[in-house]
Amino acid sequence: MTTAETSQIKPGAIAPNASISRKLKEFYDAVQEEGIPDRFLDLLERLEAAENAQKANAKAVDAK
Repeated sequence: MTTAETSQIKPGAIAPNASISRKLKEFYDAVQEEGIPDRFLDLLERLEAAENAQKANAKAVDAK
């Protein structure tokens, strides 16, 4: 919104995008409250295990 557009809004009036902003905030809050699916947690655990194995292999190679 430009300065000219802002000056055209009457004091106390609701901003044109206020309902959009409110709905986006509500959606964000709802998504934030959702749990993380078990399959995603399993994937994260496998990724962490793979990273740890890669680091261990790198340390073993460096030690030689």
